[in-house]
Amino acid sequence: MEYRVAKTEVVNPDINSKEWDKADVGHIACVPWEGYCEPPKTTFKLLRGPKGISVLMHTDEKDLRAEVTKENGEICDDSCMEFFFKPDPWDVNYLNFEINPKGVMHLGLGKDRYGRTLIDEPRSTFSIETIPNDGDWTLKYYIPDSFLLKYFKKLHNVCRANFYKCGEETGHSHYATWAMVESEEPDYHVADFFEKLRIEK
Repeated sequence: MEYRVAKTEVVNPDINSKEWDKADVGHIACVPWEGYCEPPKTTFKLLRGPKGISVLMHTDEKDLRAEVTKENGEICDDSCMEFFFKPDPWDVNYLNFEINPKGVMHLGLGKDRYGRTLIDEPRSTFSIETIPNDGDWTLKYYIPDSFLLKYFKKLHNVCRANFYKCGEETGHSHYATWAMVESEEPDYHVADFFEKLRIEK
């Protein structure tokens, strides 16, 4: 499995920008674990700009939960969209971006789910935008190269990643992934199952 990250000359395109027409649509449609509600239809797009990567995600989720207001709190309890990103495939560490409909973020660094370092980077760095509606919500944010280079020696054109949709305490608890994860219980922190992002030069 591979996702092509299209190139744009625009730094951090607006959430409604026509630049997003250049991006391929990825689908968070794998359901690795039984016994949970059917996940809502969820998609993502990435664009590689001159100074960073823009992320656009959308879900048809209804009855949104956005109770967590503390940065680096348990965002996965809410209606949540997530991007786990390893910009250097040779580094053991990866970042996990988890965001709820209010734009509250959980951001960590580490090699697995244990002993992760929570990152208190000012959230303005990521220009987070959310549009929550009755029946769906849209999320956009920006990951500057300058931020990534604080934690990784090099940014490669072929990276590793996975995208997730979850909502543990929503009343319609669900788990969905872009790349299939093979674990007995829901676990997004299994980097062995990350797949390729190929970034256009």
